[in-house]
Amino acid sequence: MIAYPTSRKLLPNDGGSRAARRLVVLVPDQDVDVIRFSRAIRGVMDPETTHVLLVTAVNSVEAELAARRRLATISSQVSDFYLYVEVRIVWNRSWIAAAQEVADEGDRIACPPEMTVRVSLRKRQALDAAIARRLGLPVIPLPGFFKSNHPGFSHALLQIGYWVVILAIVAGFFVLESDASQAAQGWIGQVTVIVLMIFELGALYLWTSITG
Repeated sequence: MIAYPTSRKLLPNDGGSRAARRLVVLVPDQDVDVIRFSRAIRGVMDPETTHVLLVTAVNSVEAELAARRRLATISSQVSDFYLYVEVRIVWNRSWIAAAQEVADEGDRIACPPEMTVRVSLRKRQALDAAIARRLGLPVIPLPGFFKSNHPGFSHALLQIGYWVVILAIVAGFFVLESDASQAAQGWIGQVTVIVLMIFELGALYLWTSITG
């Protein structure tokens, strides 16, 4: 993780009567209208906000360089005498892991709801809802600035894989049940088939539970 401050603004000297309030803003590695986005950040800050942390997650040197320039520009638009603005680059982390790494108790998090995180093999959830559910922190959505990161092709492959496993379970148990009914006659064969059917239903339930 690389951290570097872009503003050395002093916190208001109130004699410690007011605790610092921090707003953590998650900024995707995408081009954005910096002016409008900065105004949106200012618009969601409450009057007691004294510290803003801008966070981007990257996984390459090229992305880091672009993120530094972007965050520095946003910082220059957001900061003033009463705000301490800091930026942080988080390497090779999911958004949930990044938020968990940088956020503290009492922070508020602002993020684009267009970004999503995977909650199961077949389901994704909006980033703001996922952070609120997993971290229990108040989240402020900043919609309309970034594109969705929903990976359509990989999602289709996962859906195909899900149904392939379903068909494999059904086909496998069908073969076992057919062999059992032929190998064992009478009530023994019937009991064996019933047991296999119970195991089949259990396997299907387990798979659907795991994959959501």
